[in-house]
Amino acid sequence: MKSVFLSGAFLSLALTLAGTVHAADDAPSVEVTRLPSQYPEPGLTFGQCDELPLPRTLLYSAGPDEVIADAEEWKRRGIDGFFLNGCARGWPNDIWATDGKPWTIGESDETFQKAKRANEVCRRIGSETFLLITFSHFFEWFNDTAWQQVEHKFRQFAIFAREAGCPGIAMDIEYIMDQYEFNWDGYDYDGYTRADLVEKIRERMTGVARALYDEFPEMVLLTLPGLDFWLGTHIHVAWIEEAARRGAPGGIHYCIGYTYRNHNIRYMFGRAWSINTLMHDLLSKRGKRYWEKRCSISPGVWPFGCPEYLGHGPELTPDEFRHGVAGSLMMARRYNWIFSGDCRPQLMGRNMDKYRREESIDDYVRVMAGREMVTTPKYVALAKEIREMKLRDYSGDLGLSVETVVIGPNDYGMIGLVPHTSFEPRQQREFWDAALDSFHGRTAGLRDRFGTQTHWMLIGPFPNAGADFRGHGAVYPPEKSLDLDGEYEGVDGKVCWVEHEREAGLTSVDLTKVFTPTQHVCAYALCYVTAPKEVEAQIRLGTNDSGKLWLAGELVFDYPGESGAILDKHVVPVTLAKGTTPILMKVCNGEGNWGFVFRITNREGLPLRNLRFTGLLGTP
Repeated sequence: MKSVFLSGAFLSLALTLAGTVHAADDAPSVEVTRLPSQYPEPGLTFGQCDELPLPRTLLYSAGPDEVIADAEEWKRRGIDGFFLNGCARGWPNDIWATDGKPWTIGESDETFQKAKRANEVCRRIGSETFLLITFSHFFEWFNDTAWQQVEHKFRQFAIFAREAGCPGIAMDIEYIMDQYEFNWDGYDYDGYTRADLVEKIRERMTGVARALYDEFPEMVLLTLPGLDFWLGTHIHVAWIEEAARRGAPGGIHYCIGYTYRNHNIRYMFGRAWSINTLMHDLLSKRGKRYWEKRCSISPGVWPFGCPEYLGHGPELTPDEFRHGVAGSLMMARRYNWIFSGDCRPQLMGRNMDKYRREESIDDYVRVMAGREMVTTPKYVALAKEIREMKLRDYSGDLGLSVETVVIGPNDYGMIGLVPHTSFEPRQQREFWDAALDSFHGRTAGLRDRFGTQTHWMLIGPFPNAGADFRGHGAVYPPEKSLDLDGEYEGVDGKVCWVEHEREAGLTSVDLTKVFTPTQHVCAYALCYVTAPKEVEAQIRLGTNDSGKLWLAGELVFDYPGESGAILDKHVVPVTLAKGTTPILMKVCNGEGNWGFVFRITNREGLPLRNLRFTGLLGTP
């Protein structure tokens, strides 16, 4: 499965659990990969809603020249603010050198002059711009000398934004996603722990916030994307805590991209609920009060563009776009936004020779300009509570539960939405606590907590050519007989069984650490389980990507598509015989991560502690 990150949010857990969903009976006959969150909620009414003041709708993104030329026309299309691109660029850049003349600073700087002019145009028509800064390069968290320069850069960004007339700054931290993984290659943990890393990230980003607020105390801060339990969320939390300490009047507004294509209003509201729940678990008492009073959740919608871009799935029809825009307007008490990647010129009626959609571009523009909300009373009432950041259980209202899963190979927690009652409450709490432990750098004990099996005999890689996962259906020698002395033809020559055990504490098996190559390949894993007596049990597993599992030679699990190594994604009821039983698993990969997570539990999801797992030939 590709390691895909969304501009504003990861694929929700709901996406992960739902898998491939075919179009509804009244939809076109072509099958598409859709999820429950990507179907409009039926039976809604639309119109203007006096009970919910309209937020400002921002466009991501536009340069100063474009804002100067087109701000009025964008205003007629429902856009009254911009993420101002092309000035700051990435965080390492000298903003005063963007014009190619680093010796010009302040009023003499050409980029500054354009930004100031753009803001003058926007003020005249009641629009706003936010200086966009991207995290375009990795940080050296433990380099004290480097951080003096880093904070200087951000201080200059704040001065530029303040003097150019921007009401605030937008920080897009997405582009260094690899560095938000504990197992990033740049982390060697020589002299520091995962918990130390977390503390250092919080310290450094508190310093960034201080530099910004020292120069621009009144600024409004937009930040994106939402990152669940990944290290980047520590950045957001550090900024909120510093803003809370200062009582910063502009607030911090959390721009999310989950709503790009997940336009079902229940799932949109559910995403706000999940973020609010997470923040209340992560923030201090002062931070929570500030979050509720000054901050907001700012959802983004993407009308269309490249359908495979960052894994966002099907493009929106005008009607689906209408649902997404309505939901985003209702959720946002201050800002919502439109992501214009690959479609901004067309939304302005330009470059129409590149427009390939059947629907008229005017239909999308009408949705933007109309700025309708859902007027169904139930959702109006819910939107009021969500805007107030009111924390309560919305499962009865939405028919959804906020769930967390642990995802291998790095044991990250991911938040999502699933149908209410999908998981037993005690298990929900266990997953949430495990994700929090990992998030704070406390990874030890997850394997013991969940009782996963990480000691296997492995063999591979075998071919898995083609987008249709041909290797999944191919019958390679391990499926015919378990000859642990056997040697077979693999992708790059002969392969044989090897013994492998994952490093202490982690719950899953990472096959990319064992085999080469790792793309478009398959491998087999074998272990033995010994039960003191016959027992009714559940095999709980997740495979990245497709998987098969044989218990005592009988195929009991067969999942042919892309997936993630998600703890308990699949649950297979089985009867374990008394004595020792072989378990054989096949895992085929497309691209990116490759591995699996496996455990055996009772019907409540609790590990069966009286089982004994063994490796080679059933010998411990």
